[in-house]
Parts: sequence; structure tokens; C-alpha cells
Amino acid sequence: MLPARRPAFALPGRALPLLAGMLIAGFGLQVAGEAGWQAAASWSEATLGLTPTAWAAGEYWRLATHGLVHSTTNLFHLGLVLAAILGPGAALARELGPRLPLAAWVTGQVLGGLCWLGFHREAGAAYFGATAGAYALLAAYAVRHPDRVFRLLVFFVLPLRFRPRGVLWALLGAEAFFLVIGEVLQRALPFAPAASAHLAGAIGGWLLLRVGRPASPERPAPLPARANLPAPAPELDPRAEVDRILDKINQTGLGSLTPAERRTLAAARDLLSRR
Repeated sequence: MLPARRPAFALPGRALPLLAGMLIAGFGLQVAGEAGWQAAASWSEATLGLTPTAWAAGEYWRLATHGLVHSTTNLFHLGLVLAAILGPGAALARELGPRLPLAAWVTGQVLGGLCWLGFHREAGAAYFGATAGAYALLAAYAVRHPDRVFRLLVFFVLPLRFRPRGVLWALLGAEAFFLVIGEVLQRALPFAPAASAHLAGAIGGWLLLRVGRPASPERPAPLPARANLPAPAPELDPRAEVDRILDKINQTGLGSLTPAERRTLAAARDLLSRR
């Protein structure tokens, strides 16, 4: 019987590259729709984004589609999401398999959307993008490798060292500030606040890795300590052993010798005869 062939296209292993490709394709449809292409006119923030009005109308499916659209005027919006997917997400996929980072991204998106809805009831508010999923991937990576050191040359001149845990705490601190100012106190900010979604996404990634408890890489069993090894048997002096056997013969007779003592005595006799 021939062995079963592996499928040429394994979806779980390609999930993150597919996710990145899907977000890029969605961004292209947005740009085409804004440029006047009628076939892509429905792919926009207004039709796929998450809004309190649409949620009240029962359009719950927007919880799954709001991450497929991004800002077309701020390329960093999509660029940072792709960097999180192909950076920390890909690293986790190589180490733990692709299912865990994909689940972290989905969990972050769902929790982020629900948390944003909890803070926003006003008409006209809208939330879209996959930044909450990016925060989930960053948080999961920071839990897995909190103190891994990364080095970066800023402008190819200034050396910069950072750790995932430090980056995560700095971002969470900034998001907490924006949450209080923009969403709790509702003060005016130069951008639409979505800190609640970002913080919820990070919590989702952190919880998923903590609850999943992925097994750490196997380590070889340590070698036993020298103190636990049995001590080597002391080497016997051939002359002293022959003298002991002869004394035994004088005391108890030749018949009391053991087979090993007889072999030792025969070997000594052969050695003397060669001399």
C-alpha cells in the first residue's frame, strides 16, 4: 500500500499569510471603491465597520467584518497590523503552530469590538480595522518571550535595544491614557479614540496564551552528577593478591580456593615460567 500523500495546500499552516493577503486585498477594494469602481463600492467602512446603530439593528456580522477594512488615508493603520501578523504572529506560528496566533487574532478582534461597543453609544461613531488583533499577537508574544532582546539601528545610526515586555507595557500605558481622556471623560482628541478595543485585544491575546499553556520546548535530560556515579573498583596489586592466595592455601588448603583465585594463581605461575 502506498503511503498517503500530504495535501499540497494545508490551510492551517498558511493561515497567517492568507490573513495578511486578505487584508491587503480588502484594502485594494477600498481604494478601488473610493476611486469610483462600482463593483467595490460596497467594500467600505460604512458597510463593514462596527457602529452602535448597526449593532442595534441586529447586524451582528459586522463583528467579523470590521477588521477587513482600514483607513485609506493613513497607511500606518494597515501597515502596523501586517507587521504584527508577519512579525510576532509568524514567530509564534513557527514555534507553537499557526492555530494559536490565529486564535489570538480572532479573540482580540472579537473582544476589541465588543469592548468598543460598550464605551460608545453615540450616533455616528464607527470602529474598523484589525489593530485589536495586532495587540493580541503582540501580547501573546510578550508573554511567551518577555525578555528577548531586539536590536535596531534607528536611521541606520542610533542603536536601539528593546524587549517585547517593555514595548507592550509602553503601548498599554499610552492606550490607558487615551481610554481615560477620550472614551471615559470624552475629551476632544485629534483622532477617533479606540483605546478600549486595543486594550481588550491585548487582554485577549494574554489570556489565550495563559489559558492554553503551550508546552515549553523539550530539553534533554541532565546528565547524572559525578557524586551519584558509582565509584570505580580499586585495582588490586597482583603480588599482594598472590600472597593472599598462598596464605589461604597454607591455612585452609588448596580445595578452599575459588575459581577466580585459581585463575589468578595459574596466571602468576605462567608469568613466572616465562621469566
